[in-house]
Amino acid sequence: MSIFWMFATAISSSLITLIVVAFWGHFYFQPRLRNNLQQELDEQVENAAQVISERVEEGVRRGLVEGVRNLPSREVLEGASRSLARTGAELVSERLGQIFGSPRKDRN
Repeated sequence: MSIFWMFATAISSSLITLIVVAFWGHFYFQPRLRNNLQQELDEQVENAAQVISERVEEGVRRGLVEGVRNLPSREVLEGASRSLARTGAELVSERLGQIFGSPRKDRN
């Protein structure tokens, strides 16, 4: 009969240990891990947005300079600069939408 109690005590001790570890993981470890991962993700998204912004800005600047060289009238220049700015903004918006997972909106 003492061997039975020895096994019962060992099994119940193991179950209690597993329950305590599960509660610790669920209420202490998981929220801290989630917060750390969210912070890291936010930093990476910020870095990606900055890189995309710099590339778009440089592309728009190059396009505007080339457009200014090739355009004869002021009205055409204004229309081209508006079009370039709109295209750059749409490109940044699309890229950030892809990063954050929001659906694309088609503009016609």
